[in-house]
Amino acid sequence: MPGKSIDVLFLGGTSIDLIQNGRRAGKFSASVGGSITNSAVISAKLGLKTAMLSRIGKDPLGDFALQTLRSCQVNISGIIQDPDIRTPLAIANIDRTGNSAYTFYKNPARSSIVPLKTVPKSLLNTCKFLHFGSSFSYQKETFMETLKYIRHLKKRGVFMSYDPNLRPYAIKDKKGTKKRVLRLLKQVDLAKLSLLDLKFLTGQKNPEKGLKKLKTQFKCEIILTLGSKGAMHMSLRVPAFKVKVADTIGAGDAFTAGILYKIARIGKMRVFSDIKPHLIFASAISAIICTRPGANKALKGPGQVRSFLAKHAD
Repeated sequence: MPGKSIDVLFLGGTSIDLIQNGRRAGKFSASVGGSITNSAVISAKLGLKTAMLSRIGKDPLGDFALQTLRSCQVNISGIIQDPDIRTPLAIANIDRTGNSAYTFYKNPARSSIVPLKTVPKSLLNTCKFLHFGSSFSYQKETFMETLKYIRHLKKRGVFMSYDPNLRPYAIKDKKGTKKRVLRLLKQVDLAKLSLLDLKFLTGQKNPEKGLKKLKTQFKCEIILTLGSKGAMHMSLRVPAFKVKVADTIGAGDAFTAGILYKIARIGKMRVFSDIKPHLIFASAISAIICTRPGANKALKGPGQVRSFLAKHAD
């Protein structure tokens, strides 16, 4: 894969998720995770050429992550295996509804930097999209490096996509974080936000009011995911599909991958001129992901999504 052109370059964290098996204490399964990594894997499964940029440990968990990403056809030539750090862990505690609360074991933020100068030129010179987000984007120590990627890739018109994936309970510097996220929103073409993101950034619980507030400040397209209540763009809402939920890990990341896939295949103008079917497509991928534990195991490929949509057609 190294040396070949790619569609989407993903910049963010790669971790190992330890997920409770059957919601019983002491029983866990391991899965490769991290919001941006999840979107990279799902995009690859949909058929996009993807590459991941992250920094992990040179340890058995790091080896497991690389092996998994490679098997999913994600280009790993931009991933740094650092012997001086440990591969991050996220322990997911699943509640009765399938939602998860996390306990994180992470390295100091500075240790997750992926310097622009270390990235293979073939990735920087051929990618059509940059998708980035989560704590890598807004931590003080990694924020400036994120801006370097944006400035470098904007010179040749690369499409910028952002998912803040904020976890306010884990953020100490809330004022600085908000300022950095808002600064990044000025730089992008697409932002995928959750209700939690929206409330953090605008103080609004009401989706319509929160989106209206953001749209007065930013030119980017904003898509809001509403969990079990679906998703929306501007004033248009689509409901979520009803499925038997194993867990909701990666549901929002799957939605993002679905939108990126559509934009990559038919272009931003066609997607946003008639957004409803594309929101439904992305929602279908989210629903499929929720049917099995972990962030990507349930998805096999685009044919599965088409079958799911045909089965659930009105």
